[in-house]
This record gives sequence, C-alpha cells and structure tokens, in this order.
Amino acid sequence: MIHLQLPPVSVVKWQFAAASLTLRKWQKRVLPVRVIDKPLPTLNMTSSTAQTSFVRRLVVSEILIVVLLVAAYAAFKQLESQKAEVEPKAIETARLNVDVFVAESLVVQELLNGFGTARADRDVVIAAQVSGEVIDFNPQLKVGQRVQAGQLITIADQPSIRRDGDLLLKIDPRDLQQRADQASSAIDEGIAETDRLKVQQTNLVRQLENSKATLATLQEEYERVLSAETKKAATRSDVNRAILEVQRYQDAVIQLENQVSSIPLQLLAAEQRLASSRAEQARTQNDLQRTEVYPPFDGVISDVFVQKGRYVRAGEQLVRLTDISRVEVPVSLGMDDFLQLQQILNSGQKPKVLLAENETADARWQGYMVRVAPEADSLSRTIQVYVEVENSADQTSLLPGAFTHARIEGQVFNDVVLVAQEAIVDGAVFVVNEANVVRKRNIRTGRRFQSLVLVEEGLDAGERVVLTNLDIVEEGKEVIVQSATGPRDETDALRSPTLRIIEPANP
Repeated sequence: MIHLQLPPVSVVKWQFAAASLTLRKWQKRVLPVRVIDKPLPTLNMTSSTAQTSFVRRLVVSEILIVVLLVAAYAAFKQLESQKAEVEPKAIETARLNVDVFVAESLVVQELLNGFGTARADRDVVIAAQVSGEVIDFNPQLKVGQRVQAGQLITIADQPSIRRDGDLLLKIDPRDLQQRADQASSAIDEGIAETDRLKVQQTNLVRQLENSKATLATLQEEYERVLSAETKKAATRSDVNRAILEVQRYQDAVIQLENQVSSIPLQLLAAEQRLASSRAEQARTQNDLQRTEVYPPFDGVISDVFVQKGRYVRAGEQLVRLTDISRVEVPVSLGMDDFLQLQQILNSGQKPKVLLAENETADARWQGYMVRVAPEADSLSRTIQVYVEVENSADQTSLLPGAFTHARIEGQVFNDVVLVAQEAIVDGAVFVVNEANVVRKRNIRTGRRFQSLVLVEEGLDAGERVVLTNLDIVEEGKEVIVQSATGPRDETDALRSPTLRIIEPANP
C-alpha cells in the first residue's frame, strides 16, 4: 500500500501569506499613487472613468491571485516529486508476553500440618509421706536444677537401700526412731512370750500324762477295795477314801486337759502380737526411709514448695519434678488429614514428625506419632494424635509448655505431575508448544496441595503451561515466554508447605 503525504497546514498558510504580500507590493508599484491613496469610489459615482478603473484593478487583482496560487501549487508538486517514495510495510500482529509453569514428574510426600503444646511425659509433685520438721535441705534444690534418682536396692527380708541418689531434703526422724525402738522391744517380748508358752505347753502335756497314769492306778485300787468290801475284807470308809482319791485325780486330769487345749490359742495370739510388732517395725523402718526424700526419676526441678525448718504433714507438697528427656505433643488434625494417615497407622508404622517453633521456621525437633485419641472432639471436629520427642544431648531440648508447629509425613506419591492451581481455567490449561503457540488442553486433577494440584490425566512432564494473561490468551495464539517456574520454585515459596519433594538417591 502507497501512502501520499500532503504538506502540513503551516506550509500552506505560509505560501498564501507570501502570495498576498507579493500582490500588495505589485499594486503599490504598478498602480498610480493617487489611485491607491484615494478612497474607493462608492457605487453611486457618476464618473464612468472611475468605475472602469476600479473594475480593471479588481480583475487584475483576482488574476494575480489565481496566478500566485497556481505557482504555489506548481512549487508544491515540484517539491513532492523530489520526495523519496514510501515503501509499503506489512502490518505485524502483537504477541503476548506470558509466564509459564514447567510440569515435572516427581516423587512427593504429603505433609500434614498441625499445632500443639509440648508437655512432659513424666511430671510429678513429690509429697511428704511422713510428718515432721524439715531438718536438712539441699542447697542446690532450685528451679531448673537437674537431679538424679540413683538406684534402689532391695534385699529379701530387709529394707530397701537407695544408693548414689541426690538427697532433696530430710524430715526429722526422731519420733519415728522411737516408734521403731518400741516395735523392736515388742518383738522381743513377743518372742519371749511365745517361747514361754511353748515350754508351758510341753510341761502341761507331761503333767497330764502323769495324772492320767495315776488316775488309772487309783481306779484299779478303787475296784480292789470295792471287791474287798464285798468279801468283808475292807470297810466302807476304805471304799469312800478310794472314791475321793479317784475323783480328785479326775478333776486334775480335766484341769490339765483344759490348760493343754488353751495353750495353742495363747500361742497363736502371742504369735499374732509378734507378727503385728514386726509389721509395725517394718512400717516404721519404711517411714524412717521416707524421711529422706529422693527423686523418683532423673529430671529437672520445676518448683519448690518448702524450706528448711518448716513442719510438713503427710501428703503436703514438697517438690515438683519434670522429666524433659521425653516430651509429648498432642496435635489436632482434621478428619481428611487423619484419614490420609489411617493406612500408615494400620500397617504398624509410626509416621515421622518434624517440629518447629512456627510454621515458617525450619524443623528443629524430630519425633514420631505413637498413638491416637479414641474419639474426635465434638466441638472442633478434630482428632488428636500424640507425637513423642526424645530430647538428645546434641540438640536443643523441646521444653514442656512450648507451642510448636508439626509437619507429619504422610502418603508418598510416585511419579506424579504437578501443576500450579492458578493455571487451571474451567478444568483446562493452555499449553505452549515448541513453536510458542498456545494449545488448550483439558485435564483431570487429583489431590490439591495448597497452590499445586496433582494432574492425573491430560498433561505430560516437561510441558509448559501458561500462568499469566489467562483472560486474553486464545487457542492458536503465538506468545513470548518471558519466564518459567516449576514445582520446586512453588514449594520453596510456600509459607507452610504441604508436600515435600523426594529427590532420587545418588547411585
């Protein structure tokens, strides 16, 4: 197409002004001065000469104006002919600048996020088991101080002995020691009484046997005397004496039998008193041991409730001890997230958990999910899972009461294609081919991980998906790719990632 370029308006105005100025100069030079200086005659002039002169000047002026315009047009055409010819140029179609997302085939693991407050696995308040005055107090018994439980040694039939432990405090044992001494004396008395009853039982049995033998002899004598009386060889008085002697020994035998039969009951009572005294002695010995308070396990002092010189009663709180070597974090999960872990839990595995002080920080502690609450919370509709963390010496301890963000490792997805959620429009994406031409592609999606979506069908690894200008991009339109991102860039930009890319192991 050839374009004609007309002279600008300013040039035409300049040419017309130059022609008018030339005409005025010519009039001044050709026409008589007297004619120019005089005013133009009016229409009602009577002189024909003046009218003819006026008409002639008017015609001449018009002719000159026409000549000047023709000359100007000729000059314009001359200048135009000298201008270089404009070459036609093809009209180019504008191309869109777009950002693309490069799909990749990756192995990813889902991360389930939750929050929880750490608490000690073992946290106890040590209470006084006996009453008395605190007479000894460990000067190092302060909040934050580590203590050791030591070792409890138990020997058969002897009180337990604790060795190599840290003594926290000691309660006055004098009253208990007196009770122990009294119990020891009662034991000695019980033993002596038992021995006496056993000797008495032996003697009574011997006396009973002798009395029975004597009674048998007297009964024979009575029968002999009675027979003699029949034969008139003995008197009635001899018979009466024999009868009284037999009756006397019969009463003695009955009395001895009663005494012998009561001895086992007396011996049993004595043995029970002895056993009670021995139990009192053992109880007192245990109370004496309880006057020295040792920690039940290795831990850290969390609180101290007593001081030296204070009188405490049995059951009164003394010290609070916390074991920070192992802590537990209850984490609340939604039902969808919990169902994702169900298969892992059913297989007997313990999902690994990474914990940090907030959702944007790097993982600082590591633990394992060990158990699950048997029911869901009816208010929050969540299920609590419990994460156990072992505090080792080579890491910062997770202290009870700390608020933590937990990332629980869930299901692993092998060789999956991920695409950005913002690139999907009505179930389709725009793919840029090798010629930078846009093609619309319908896809089928699966699980969503925040800004990333798992593509189950319709998109291959390595394809470029349009991210920007989606409202104006069209099928078959050529674009200019100005930047490209991928799943790794997307996961790195997430504030709290819900998946982790598992890199292949080096051969």
